[in-house]
Amino acid sequence: MEFKSYFGEFLGTFILTSIGCSAVAFDILFSAFSSIIPVALIWGFGVTLAIYTVKSYSKAHLNPAVSLGFSLLKEISLRELIKNCFFQLLGGIMAGLLVYALFISRIEEFELFEKISQNDTEWQKTAAIFGEFFPNPMNNSLEKLSSEIAFFYEFVGTFILMTGILLFRTFNKFSKISPVLVGLTVAILIIWIAPFTQCGINPARDFGPRLVAYILRWGDFAFPREEFSFLFVYILAPLLGAALSSISFKYLRKQ
Repeated sequence: MEFKSYFGEFLGTFILTSIGCSAVAFDILFSAFSSIIPVALIWGFGVTLAIYTVKSYSKAHLNPAVSLGFSLLKEISLRELIKNCFFQLLGGIMAGLLVYALFISRIEEFELFEKISQNDTEWQKTAAIFGEFFPNPMNNSLEKLSSEIAFFYEFVGTFILMTGILLFRTFNKFSKISPVLVGLTVAILIIWIAPFTQCGINPARDFGPRLVAYILRWGDFAFPREEFSFLFVYILAPLLGAALSSISFKYLRKQ
């Protein structure tokens, strides 16, 4: 039973990341969508499908930040938290490998057509299929975004996501449709935040595919220009956002 739970975390993270990153790939490589809304809805669908797929044998956190939030509520142990994070990251890595295999030929054609040379900052446009960047490389109207502002977006976004998850779970009448509500929450957050930071709000979804991009093709260009800013913005911010949400929820529930 324990293995099934961790496999669920792996599979769910793999599903949502594969679907979401593929949507980003179609948007970047084929200009498939005229706005961020279809990409956001596909991400939301991926999250919903992933939760419904694994929720019968896993807690379906599918996000290290969410697992941390529940560990602070004493609902999972430190051992479970560490294992959850490992299998979620593994799911993100495998999803990154799948997306790379599916799109690498088109990525090469796109870079050739757009005259994007390797070792050029423009190279981040295709690396953004895998890991997030700030400012969003596809947002031509936003040239600069400080790491502090990027941190704020990712922190607040994950705070809202974790709070939504806790609220949907609290009200029993939402229990059957809670995966849909979580997916819609993710979609709305992407519509708001993605033009700025691509909306990570999930360290496994970000770092897993980013690691694939780093090893297989993009090297250091798989990371934002500011050194270690990915750690600050896409790992630490979501973890702290979820942690604050859980601590606040626990405090307010006692009142």
